[in-house]
Amino acid sequence: MIYDDPILYDQLYGRFTDDIPFYRSLAEDAGGECCELACGTGRVGIALAAAGARVFGVDLNPAMITTARRRSREAGVEGSCEFLEADMREFVRPGRFSLVFVPLHSLSHLLTTVDVDRCFAAVRTGLTEDGVFAFAVHNPDPAVLARQPGALERVPFDADGIAVYEACEYDGVAQILSLTWYVETSSETKRFDYRLRMFFPQELELLLDRAGFAIAGRYGWYDRTPLTSDSGTQVIVARRT
Repeated sequence: MIYDDPILYDQLYGRFTDDIPFYRSLAEDAGGECCELACGTGRVGIALAAAGARVFGVDLNPAMITTARRRSREAGVEGSCEFLEADMREFVRPGRFSLVFVPLHSLSHLLTTVDVDRCFAAVRTGLTEDGVFAFAVHNPDPAVLARQPGALERVPFDADGIAVYEACEYDGVAQILSLTWYVETSSETKRFDYRLRMFFPQELELLLDRAGFAIAGRYGWYDRTPLTSDSGTQVIVARRT
């Protein structure tokens, strides 16, 4: 997967900053310590630490954690960040965090409802009584789900000298979108295969309710515009019930 290549990952995602003011605002309002699940190379967590937050970052990929630790040292915020190799379905610090968040659709790597339930239960246990759980997932697009398997579409990225082409196939019963990326650089083309769980809005509300959460805010983008059928992303803010 692309997560095994932190350099390329940062080339693709490093310039994306639309979500940072959103999570920074939540951290400021929540106070206390924050936990970033699927933290990657620390793009969001380091920005929050630079703004004064205390951040714990968790990722299952050791290459991502190594890079996040290095980046936090380079940014001079290593005293405010701790990055741990751990599974977001199991990482629990009971009642410790005022904010737990999962950026960049990473929750969709939990492919089964059992995995989602485990993650939500861990998050709920880790939150303070009035803590906030925030994340973003795709808003399933029927046009994407109905693509002909193997047909290539270019994926727009703000990345110099890199082109990404995507083929996908959707399993409507499992609600899993299987993707293949062909990432072209000036020197080579790399292939990456991965799968994403699609969460439909009403289903997501039920999953959260079953886990002991109520949706406090649901948006179509990080600027808090309303979620509509045309939104490509669901941005969720939930609280413990």
